[in-house]
Amino acid sequence: MATKKTSDKNAPAKEKAVKKTAEKKESVKKPAAKKTAKKSPVKKATQKKTTNKKISKAPLKSRIFSWIFSVTWKSALAVSLCAILYFIYLDSKITRQFEGNKWQLPAQIYARAMTFYPGQYLSSDEVIWELNRLNYSEVNHITNTGQYVINKSKNGHRIRIHRRAFEFHTGTESDIIIELVFGSKRLVTIKDSRGRQLGGAKLEPVQIARLSNATGQDREFVPLEHMPDMLKETLQIVEDKDFYTHHGVSPFSILRALYTNIKAGRTVQGGSTLTQQLAKNLYEKRERTLRRKINEAFIALILDYRYSKDQILEAYLNEVYLGQAYNQGVHGMGLASDFYFAKPIDELEFDQVALLVGMVKGPSFYNPRRYPERAMKRRDLVLRLMAENQLISPREYKQALNRPLNIQSLKRSAKVAHPGYLDLVSRHLKTLLPDVDTIDAGVRVFTYFDLQKQTAMENSVVNSLYYLEKRKKADKLQAAMISVNLQHAGVSALVAGRKTGYSGFNRVLDAKRNIGSLVKPAVYLTALQEPEYSLGSLLQDEAITLNDETGRNWQPANYDRKFRGPMPLYKAFSNSINLPAVHLGLEVGVENIANTLNKLGAKQEIQTYPSLLLGAVEMSSFEVAQMYTTLGLSGYYQKLTSIAAITDSVGNILHQHKAKPKKVFDQESSYLTRYAMKKVTREGTAKRLKSHFPTMQLAGKTGTTNNLRDSWFAGFDQNTATVIWVGRDDNKSTSLTGSSGALELYIRYLKQLNPESIAETRPNTIKWAFVNEETGKQAPPGCGTVIKLPVRVSEFNPRPKCER
Repeated sequence: MATKKTSDKNAPAKEKAVKKTAEKKESVKKPAAKKTAKKSPVKKATQKKTTNKKISKAPLKSRIFSWIFSVTWKSALAVSLCAILYFIYLDSKITRQFEGNKWQLPAQIYARAMTFYPGQYLSSDEVIWELNRLNYSEVNHITNTGQYVINKSKNGHRIRIHRRAFEFHTGTESDIIIELVFGSKRLVTIKDSRGRQLGGAKLEPVQIARLSNATGQDREFVPLEHMPDMLKETLQIVEDKDFYTHHGVSPFSILRALYTNIKAGRTVQGGSTLTQQLAKNLYEKRERTLRRKINEAFIALILDYRYSKDQILEAYLNEVYLGQAYNQGVHGMGLASDFYFAKPIDELEFDQVALLVGMVKGPSFYNPRRYPERAMKRRDLVLRLMAENQLISPREYKQALNRPLNIQSLKRSAKVAHPGYLDLVSRHLKTLLPDVDTIDAGVRVFTYFDLQKQTAMENSVVNSLYYLEKRKKADKLQAAMISVNLQHAGVSALVAGRKTGYSGFNRVLDAKRNIGSLVKPAVYLTALQEPEYSLGSLLQDEAITLNDETGRNWQPANYDRKFRGPMPLYKAFSNSINLPAVHLGLEVGVENIANTLNKLGAKQEIQTYPSLLLGAVEMSSFEVAQMYTTLGLSGYYQKLTSIAAITDSVGNILHQHKAKPKKVFDQESSYLTRYAMKKVTREGTAKRLKSHFPTMQLAGKTGTTNNLRDSWFAGFDQNTATVIWVGRDDNKSTSLTGSSGALELYIRYLKQLNPESIAETRPNTIKWAFVNEETGKQAPPGCGTVIKLPVRVSEFNPRPKCER
């Protein structure tokens, strides 16, 4: 126990000793180290550097990692932000175009719609002609729209028609079956499919043109509900089976196409969905780049998210490129149906649907006009797919395989005819709708154009000028011709020159020539408004000398250089004798003649020189037509137009022509003037008309200018006023008078039509009276040379005396 205690007591002392010994050793080592350092400074620096590396190694790695992480998430954020902004941009761009006007649609120009009403002066031949121009098919039994049946009997013709549905400017009309019953050049009755009589009916109008725009694209918009189901289903089978299930992009289709193309070593299959194809057509350029394909996919995703499948399919069917018509691209199934088959899309047969769908893959490669065998092979492939997917029966498949392509000629489908008339429509359209964007939004223009009259007019111009140059020894002749529908003052036909199918200088609208004797109705109308003048008034056919506008002597003369002495007004008028017209014009006042011309429709300021009395005033054929329309309307002025109505692409009316006739001449003077003009065609300078149309009552006036430079005729029947000019562009002599030149064109024109005789009601203020041609006064029958003429009631003498 003592020992233990001793050791415990000595323990602290031992610890202190050990501690002191250690401190001593340490103190011995430190000086040695310092001593060594002093001896080797380089070694000391090396040791320090090594120590610093060990200390800073861990913080450097940490800083690099932090920098990389920072750059990565910032870059990702920037890329995401850019992607979001780009998606927002794409979304805005797509929405703006897709929901606005997707396309600049051409203005569609339509002819007048043929209308029917009981008692109408109309022949069955005219109706059949119109149906053929509308591409209706004559059949034995009607099974579809666009067909008609003819039944001939002793009692007259019957035509049964299944008219197509059409959106007129007055509203949409569904398809309907009508039966027209004819007898002696008149429409007797109109019946519906149940045999009930109708008060009226009409055919859809012929589309005569599509006015192109700056895009170089042409299309006819067709709503999805009007697209045949067969067409929609066939397109999906061939181009995109999963259209209604994918989200705009089909990864499976892309991988399948990629595998097939790698295996083939070339591009043999596409993986684009219909939505991607629409994105490419609407928003992307045609370049083949990876950037474009990615962009195309983005746009497809946005389209699929934003819009329904039906909206996308409708846009695709109206956008897809299917060929080229000269300098215009043919886009959309609606226009392609007309371009290749000349029929509306809802009348396509199975084989025609197959061809259009097959051409989607390559419209140029499978062009049926250039490569018919290649196109037929592609069509047959699509037909097989249709049969395999039960869209058509095996029997229908076999029948369709045996059908030829039956492609319409390009000339017929291009619709570039009648450039002179279309020039007039274009001018009127720009006046009525000055906003170009409105026109490019697919307006539909309904005109007064009459295709039968236009065709007859073009034939008349071409054949008559050839005849005149050959028989009358004239050369380099040109012509201008225009017809006006008197009911509406609507221009129904227009030929601007002998090359009827070529655009260029429009002689009807822009060529101003002296009108010659066409001024004379204005001279006589002015006089007949005065009570002292009547159709029997005696006028002097004798020489006269006047000062012309230059101050020189002017001695007007008759065409035959003869003088006849006193002669009745109607006879001077009908035979177009110059000197009586000059004497009469001077009596009533040249200023009054100029005023009459303005009231008839001449808009220019007319110089009141005496030479005006023989037509020394320049006018275009259009301006002359305006004047003679007023005469044809019995003294009522109505401004000429070519456009009946304009609607936008969905049928809203933008303009509708409403006839507003303005009475500018009294009934009596108009009736007397028209009577004298009828005398012109029966026994005057245009009496050749009587030999060609002996039972027809027509009215008109021939015109000839100095040195036979210009040959004119202007006249009208019950429904139509027509003006014709024949001359040379260099203003040299034609060797033709109005009777030998322009009248020839009018005769040939009417022979192709079914003109209606003038049926004029005599006003109550006009009575018939016998007039002695030698005295110009009323006389009893048998008192010398008397003629029965209309006179005013105020001038009528019930018991005239015989004065000689």
